Amino acid sequence: MFLPENTICKRLFFLLLLSLSVRCAPVPANGDIPNGSSPTLQNSFAIAPQVSPPRHIQSLQLYRKGTPGTPPIIKLDEDQQLILEFDYLDSVAKQFKITVRHYSRDWQESPLGLNFYLDGFYEDYFGTGQKSYTQRPSYQHYEYELPNGQLSMTASGNYLLLVSDPDSGNLLFSLPFFVTEEKGELQTRIETEFARREDLREQDRPFSQYRYPNFVEMPQFDLSFQYVQNQFWGRAKQVEHFDTSTPGQVHFHLAQDEAFLGDYEFNSLDIRSFTADGARILSYQPEFTPPNLVLQRDVQNFSATPASIGGSRFGQPIDDRSAEYANVKFQLETAVPSDSLQQIYLVGDFNSWTINELNKMSFNLNSGLWESTAFIKQGEYAYKYVTIEGNRINDLALDRSFTYRSQEYITLIYFRDPTRHYDRLLKVDRTVY
Repeated sequence: MFLPENTICKRLFFLLLLSLSVRCAPVPANGDIPNGSSPTLQNSFAIAPQVSPPRHIQSLQLYRKGTPGTPPIIKLDEDQQLILEFDYLDSVAKQFKITVRHYSRDWQESPLGLNFYLDGFYEDYFGTGQKSYTQRPSYQHYEYELPNGQLSMTASGNYLLLVSDPDSGNLLFSLPFFVTEEKGELQTRIETEFARREDLREQDRPFSQYRYPNFVEMPQFDLSFQYVQNQFWGRAKQVEHFDTSTPGQVHFHLAQDEAFLGDYEFNSLDIRSFTADGARILSYQPEFTPPNLVLQRDVQNFSATPASIGGSRFGQPIDDRSAEYANVKFQLETAVPSDSLQQIYLVGDFNSWTINELNKMSFNLNSGLWESTAFIKQGEYAYKYVTIEGNRINDLALDRSFTYRSQEYITLIYFRDPTRHYDRLLKVDRTVY
């Protein structure tokens, strides 16, 4: 493929702008807690380099084509694609720039050059959106499929998808995804243990057996293993205990003090309809633009219908141009005095599970409830309430019932390439338990 000289120069210029924008991340304008993931926040749901979208970009999703809500993982050199979907809150269509970057298993910059892990161009542009039928507010719905004829990955490993505004050069958001070689045979089982925590909550420990391919000559040095619970990539746990004494196989598991919480909780939010039913939706106020939706209060230590995992646990906005948005009001009644709680945040599928000042809760003295409002599209979502203590997210402080929840565990096996010194992703396994 041959390009005119001015087109090549233009692409190189945009590549330079992207490089500068990634290296010079803007200082957050909302105080100590940025609108996105932060390396200063421990126990974050998102990876450190991930950037959450601004308010005018909503209903962000990245998944393997044909299976919405499942992990964004595709096999190298196979006819598999990822689908990126989002809404742009404007009545006028806009163009976006998309790039991808390769990372190591711990989300540090990869030593690989662009030519090694990308085929085609280093970036692509898309701008054909579908205008919504609703006008409260009006939005454009965008979809992008990757890989494609313009942009394709040629190496396995961890990747970051970045979407930018080509007019300003600003990075709008980024999302992680994974390309696996699917080499070798992997089996993972989950063992549940009880009464080992001070709060007596159950724990899940993954145990795995991997039959590695012949090119792995020194598994004790070249292989590494991670477990991730519920697609919270920022909380991946590195395996320290493994056994390579059996030729051609390696056995590995998490240490006791690294076990996952077996009854990790999510609340479910079903707002496919904005009808006030008195059960979940207390009131619907269509006279506002966008309309207001008030939910029944959540009560700490009170059992409620949990969000299921199954085929897909993460948010499912209605994929219809007639689907509306609303300002959704959440209310929480805590079992502890309000003056003992300083910072409570609402996190969920609708805000990419990031700590966002827009979703910080405030205490209403009149009602005695903590309140927050989130801008959400019609659909089904999972969410929960967390506190910030120092620089750490405490996502267990406000759990309610501690009853059994189905959990999703993803096993990732990396191989340190001895020639190019990058982390190849050899195998991935998904276990719902």
